[in-house]
Amino acid sequence: MRFLTHADTINARPARAHATAAWAAAIMGGTLPISTAGDNLMLALVVLAWIFCGDWRGKWQRVAANPPSLAALAFVALAALGTFWGLGSGAARLHYFGKYADLALVALLVSLPLTTGEKRRALAGFALSMGITLLLSYGLKLGLIPLAWLPEGRTPDNPTIFKLHITHGMFMALASLLYLVYAQEASDRRWRLLWSAAALLAAANVLMTQGRTGHLALLAIAGYLGFRRFRSRFTALAVIAALLALGAVSLFPESAALSRLQTGIQEIRDWQPGQPDLASSMGTRMQYYATTLEIIADHPLAGVGTGGFANAYQDKTVGTQIPPSNNPHNQYLLALAQFGPVGLIVLLAIFVVAWRTARRLPPSEALLAKGFLIAFAIGNAFNSFLLDHAEALMFAWMLGVLYSGLRRPDQMRTT
Repeated sequence: MRFLTHADTINARPARAHATAAWAAAIMGGTLPISTAGDNLMLALVVLAWIFCGDWRGKWQRVAANPPSLAALAFVALAALGTFWGLGSGAARLHYFGKYADLALVALLVSLPLTTGEKRRALAGFALSMGITLLLSYGLKLGLIPLAWLPEGRTPDNPTIFKLHITHGMFMALASLLYLVYAQEASDRRWRLLWSAAALLAAANVLMTQGRTGHLALLAIAGYLGFRRFRSRFTALAVIAALLALGAVSLFPESAALSRLQTGIQEIRDWQPGQPDLASSMGTRMQYYATTLEIIADHPLAGVGTGGFANAYQDKTVGTQIPPSNNPHNQYLLALAQFGPVGLIVLLAIFVVAWRTARRLPPSEALLAKGFLIAFAIGNAFNSFLLDHAEALMFAWMLGVLYSGLRRPDQMRTT
């Protein structure tokens, strides 16, 4: 019998730390749609295990060879630099830098890296959690779940469960895409039908909720999938699909998706600059955008710095009836306002670089990555997702999981 030596124990530590980090990343996929406390706990465990993994040179080499992780780190670095200028207090600068620091998770997961099995396990954690959310949401819609069991504000007319409608809709749109990918990968016909049904139910669930961001994200993903599948016939099929959709909508004039769309259009039409209406979601956003453009005009080069937006917004609205805001509900405008043109360029670079690098992923992961990027590109036009805990961490987690273990260009040529 061979006894473990002290050297054996030391050599085993990095392997155990790697396994711990991989499992924490997988559990995080399950906690993201459900529990903020669970997200934070798993994130702390990933960081702690990552430290004990060692292999610092190898970690940096993997990050340096991975364009999406470098792009994410560039934005974190810019946010760190942004704390040295601007209008925000020291506490505000640290607070908002902490929000953007979540993007460092991309580099952490890439540097490990995750194996194919570990990546699939992480995605399975998200798929399982969203499956539970999906069943509970339909249970609420059908009156099978008592409202007393759920957080305050949940109703059958807007059947969200663990998160509010914006987050619920976004995550459910991503789940629909993941289930569709599972259906395409399934070799057994029964599993293919099961995953296809799950994808359709998830897509329908998005439209049941009041989150317009989720509606648009789902539409954009569907448009990309249609173009990818049919290409030259896409225009004709898109017209047919639009006509069918209009016909279906006419049968359900009280649907959440249609009513929210109509409400949003009317709110934009009714909006008057400088005359806030807190009951108007889109009208409020229009005021955010208008005021933020004024801030950008005042600070066109370097912006107001990390954490300086709230003070700049207050300075612009003092003496008016416009309420204060800590973000413009548009991540692109926020990047431009905080860091100037460089901020917008670096933010867009994350999407562009990740999109171009997706060709180095296996086909199913490339499809997931591109659909995910499309959804968040749309979502960031109506929300400051990098300031929202669940969405920011989901963005970093998904990039880190999908792009971890990225094949080198020379490996692509030989396979």
